[in-house]
This record gives sequence, C-alpha cells and structure tokens, in this order.
Amino acid sequence: MYDWNALWHEHAGFRAGLDLAHADLNALEASLSASLFKPARDDKDVAVYETGDRFILLGHQDGLQMLEVAKHALFDLTLRVVVDDEGQGMAPPYLEALIDNLATGESGEWRGSLTLNPDGIALVNGQVLSPELLPDMLFPELAFTQTPHFRDQLAERWREELSAELPMVEAALGGGAAAEADAGLSPARMQQIYDRYAEMVRREQATLSRIFSDAELKLVAAALHGVGFESAASCRGLWLVVEAQLIDAEPDREFGVDALALLDKMKGLSYAQEIALIEGLAG
Repeated sequence: MYDWNALWHEHAGFRAGLDLAHADLNALEASLSASLFKPARDDKDVAVYETGDRFILLGHQDGLQMLEVAKHALFDLTLRVVVDDEGQGMAPPYLEALIDNLATGESGEWRGSLTLNPDGIALVNGQVLSPELLPDMLFPELAFTQTPHFRDQLAERWREELSAELPMVEAALGGGAAAEADAGLSPARMQQIYDRYAEMVRREQATLSRIFSDAELKLVAAALHGVGFESAASCRGLWLVVEAQLIDAEPDREFGVDALALLDKMKGLSYAQEIALIEGLAG
C-alpha cells in the first residue's frame, strides 16, 4: 500500500519517543488503542497500527519511537497531458490531475485547458503554467481538501509531477515533435528543457535510492531489460511489468527480495519516479 519505511525516514523530524515497556513492536494494540495494520518483519522494519483517521508507525531508533500520519495526508497526485478527445467535455490539449488516497478510499479529478499566450508562455485555464505556481484546482468530491496543510502538500506534489510533464506540455502545445522542429526551437530552449528534465531525474533517483534496496533495484533492472518505452504514456504503471516478471520467472528468489513488499513500493511511485527508474535501469 505504502512504503512505510520510506515514510518513517522522510518524517524523522516528526517522530516522538515512546515510553512503553513492551519490546515487541507487533504486540501493542491495547497500549495504542489501535489495530495492527502491518507487522514489523524484523528489528529494522517498522510496525504500522491503524485508527479511524491515522496510521501509527513504530520503530526502534535510539529507543522506541512513534510516528503518527494522518490518512488524509497520504494522497497521490498524477498529472497527464491529454491530446486526444476523450469525451470529457474539454477540447484538447488539456492537463488532467488525478488525486487518489488509498487510505481514505477517495479519488478526485480536475482538468485545465492548455493554451499559449501571445508571448508563447504556456497557460492552464488562463494562468501561467509553472511548477512553482499551483493553479486554482478544486476537488469537491474529496473530504480532506479543507484540512490544514492540504494546499502545501498539493503544491509539493504539483511541483514534482509537472516538472516531469513539461516536455509533454511543450509537445502538445507545439503540435508534437515534428511541429516543434518546424517551429524552430532554439538550441538554448532545447538545452533548457533538457536541463530541467535531467535535474528532475537526478532528484528522483536520489529519492529512489532511499526507497529501494540494492537487491530490489537489481531485480527491477532485470525486469525492465529489453522493454521498450516508446511513448510517455507507456512509462506509467511499471509495477505491472515487474509483476509479470515475478509471476513468470520468480526473480525474487534469485535476488532475495520480498515480492509483495517490492510491488507495494512500485505501486506507490509517482510518474516522475517511474521515469527516473526507467532512465536509470532500463536498457
């Protein structure tokens, strides 16, 4: 469902010491008034407990520590540039934003028309399109959009996702690669696009190195070997490729990897992280 160990490390500053005598991380339901959601596999793993509105992570780090994570904060944002008419009542090209929260079971969607202003600057619903500028995105079907810090969390995810989608936005507004060539993008502009893409990949690969073990990365590399990723859309859903290899060849035995844990991590990846995996591992 989630990479709990990654959450544990990413939110280290929010952990608190816990004064409980029981040494077994998996036997604290009564003490926490919560149900055990995911047991710790070993001393280095975290145990996850669940209440109605939050998850409680427990781990040993200079003593017993606890991290509480509100369920409404565990949402994913996926951006997609749509260039064909998909019957949504909006003329392409447009930007589609999908929010999924596996913890609360909620999902929502938003769409914004993509255009160029007279100066050639990309706009979404008339606003400047930039990773640093969050547009007026409304998700009335979601119950948690009015919670504290939602807009900050959404802005962070928007920044990550849009950085990966900018080349597709450029292509959509220029009519595709051929039209871009006809339009005569300057070498400086092409270099700017490349530099942004390379920086996005570098940052995401640094994050992935903390999420996946070396053995897991070797397994994913083996699964992706020889797979063609000809279009931007084909890069989404890498876990399906890995799952097929796990079923057919059982590489988890060869690499000593927990297959279910690996698939859980793969399913939680953003599009930008999947791109970074492909750039780093696919050959």
